[in-house]
Amino acid sequence: MAEKDKKGSCETCASKGTCGIDEEKLLQPVLSRIKHKLMVMSGKGGVGKSTVAASLAVTLAQKGYRVGLLDVDLHGPSIPHLLNLKGLLDIAPDQQKILPKKVMPNLEVVSIECLMADKDQAVIWRGPLKHSAIRQFIGDVEWDELDYLVIDSPPGTGDEPLSVAQLIPDAQAIIVTTPQEVSLADVRKSITFCRQVQMDIVGLVENMSGFVCPHCGKEVDIFKTGGGEKTAQEKDIPFLGRLPLDPRVVEAGDNGNLVEFFQNNPDSVYVKGFHKVADEVIEEVKKREIKPVSLSEIRALKEYKVAIPLKAGKPAHFLTEADELAMVHVKNGEIKKVEKLRPSEGDKVTPIAIVHLGANLVMTQCMKEKAKYIFHRNKVGILLDIPELSPEELVEKFIKSELGGE
Repeated sequence: MAEKDKKGSCETCASKGTCGIDEEKLLQPVLSRIKHKLMVMSGKGGVGKSTVAASLAVTLAQKGYRVGLLDVDLHGPSIPHLLNLKGLLDIAPDQQKILPKKVMPNLEVVSIECLMADKDQAVIWRGPLKHSAIRQFIGDVEWDELDYLVIDSPPGTGDEPLSVAQLIPDAQAIIVTTPQEVSLADVRKSITFCRQVQMDIVGLVENMSGFVCPHCGKEVDIFKTGGGEKTAQEKDIPFLGRLPLDPRVVEAGDNGNLVEFFQNNPDSVYVKGFHKVADEVIEEVKKREIKPVSLSEIRALKEYKVAIPLKAGKPAHFLTEADELAMVHVKNGEIKKVEKLRPSEGDKVTPIAIVHLGANLVMTQCMKEKAKYIFHRNKVGILLDIPELSPEELVEKFIKSELGGE
């Protein structure tokens, strides 16, 4: 079996440069200090996504949470303008890490625009450069311990949201739409994207749902209303609430006074609406908090299944390397049956496939953080760093607590 260094990097896989362990080693110390990661995304531009992301960060900070706001809209960053961020980001001299901008005592912000001397400079990058930049925004930034990291991504389902999904295994999505059908059609694509990359959806926000008259305060449905809630129901995702189009919010964003607007207008329809949205976000995130299932719980079950990915008949290093899956059925502490399943040609053994097969435990040598998250979320136990034994021998040792004893 391949040796592992003290930090858990697989030397064999790292030498191949294919398993992503080194990238995870870089990011995991930072991500482990951030409780919840929320990516705000939209199917199309012009729906007020960045305003929603900034407003969510400000509202959570007002509620006393420690919040970070990360702008990964590399081609059209709006967060610095909305929050009136001036000057370049500083570098911590001792660790050579980027220091976020402090907007409120418990709100810090990072945007690519704050790394550019010329704010009008165009960012002309392809996918790999974008991925590298987003990785640096996470791993090379001196983020505080945070309750929430709100990530403002560009519209659509391109490189930036895909990189977030790959780099932050437990990121969850908040999708922003307007009531019109043209926006809702693109939102349905965002929902499909999240499900394909195994990203949980916290819920959907219907923005610009009604217009607040600046003179009489009356709401008028100039863009219709209710389309977002209907889409959420059809797609079986939570509906987080409606936000009206308030000209004062637009003006505050244009002037870089969004924080001041929230602080000085607690009775605004928009501010009240956003506090309700934030409360829904907090509640939905709490519902999704994951407590990994313990190995002793699995061992105590009357019946359970153990999945062991194999390559050439031996335990595979990673799920995706496997050419076969052993499914060992255990009942009353004894092995009753061993199935050998082969993926279809061109397919790979995936975490979600193992979940759908009803596994209670998966044994392998190494595992990426995204796979761990999917198993933990679905109450499947994980046993890593296993010896090169047959599936039957591995499970017998597990049953006797000689492997994975707690």
